[in-house]
Amino acid sequence: MHSIKKVLRFAGQVGVIAAITLALDFTLTNAVFPGLKRALSAPNEANDNAYLPAPYDHDLAPDQNSTRVWGSILYPWQTDRFGLRIGACAPREPEKGRENIFVIGDSFTEALGSSYEQSYAGLMACDAARQGKALWNLGVASYSPAIYHRKIRAAAERLGIKPDEIFVFLDLSDIDDDANIYRVEGDRVVRADGSNGPSSFDLGRFVLDNFMTARLFYDLYLTSSFSYAMSLGRSRARWTVDPALLEDWGRRGLGVAGANLDRIVELCREWNCRLTLVVYPWPDNVVEGDRDSIQVTHWRDWAAARGVRFIDGFAPFFREPADTALGKYYIAGDVHFSELGNRLLYDTVKPALDADDNARSAEGTRRPPIERTTTSSP
Repeated sequence: MHSIKKVLRFAGQVGVIAAITLALDFTLTNAVFPGLKRALSAPNEANDNAYLPAPYDHDLAPDQNSTRVWGSILYPWQTDRFGLRIGACAPREPEKGRENIFVIGDSFTEALGSSYEQSYAGLMACDAARQGKALWNLGVASYSPAIYHRKIRAAAERLGIKPDEIFVFLDLSDIDDDANIYRVEGDRVVRADGSNGPSSFDLGRFVLDNFMTARLFYDLYLTSSFSYAMSLGRSRARWTVDPALLEDWGRRGLGVAGANLDRIVELCREWNCRLTLVVYPWPDNVVEGDRDSIQVTHWRDWAAARGVRFIDGFAPFFREPADTALGKYYIAGDVHFSELGNRLLYDTVKPALDADDNARSAEGTRRPPIERTTTSSP
């Protein structure tokens, strides 16, 4: 009994010390160093202002120029008057007679945690600009095929142009999104759970914004090797290696996503443009050795049946040991690409851009349209 009382007394003393420390931390952060607090919270406020509602759930806010935060990464973020992310190589206004490329995807294509110039979409834009083309980045975090074809048509109307080529970067999470997150109601895309964006109160963000000790430990964790464990165990990627997830919603998601991508195929037939589909892995796929993933084989077959060019972005991530690839190509504690990961995927896509330019130079003609083959699911 005496030992229990000692433990309880010690625990009470520790609790009091912790409470006093947190109270002092909160007071110093908010009253003594308000400028520091504003500087720390500004990137999060920029995150809040980055998106706005749209008939297809959400879109980027136009005319933004800010610094955003992703984990411990601060990065520049800018949009044009059309609500498209831009950087040094991005086109500013549509021009007659110039070849136009649309690139669409989710947060990987918007490039969370990356400058525009270091993202694969930005690197593609610079390559396109050198070839006299304009590459427009339509990617937005949390997009999926349910939204892709709607955003493509909306962007074409907004810009007053029709693309000569469309690159779709199909994410593993897109299958979950189309199966479980989004549903179509008439002309609108809504969230299946009825939510309208993130919660108005985020406890984790409140703690990081108001307690310097919490931010210190959080930043130390993000820069440690332990944080890579947080990159793994994501069901949104593991549906390709977990038979239960595949049967629960994976196969259904593949079917829904395929039907939505067929809408882009039809758009390209209507506009006489070329369509390229790109897939790439998450950390879970790399660590599990999921080289010949269903995400590769299914979409390769889908593309072949429709005359769509297919690029296997899984392959280059398996050239090195899994732990090496994880540390080099992904942000610590996250699933998104590091600078090297963005560069690796760009290098995989670049031959397609160069081949298109060489073909145009040799033939002096517009790219061949997508073949009119069956659109039934493979």
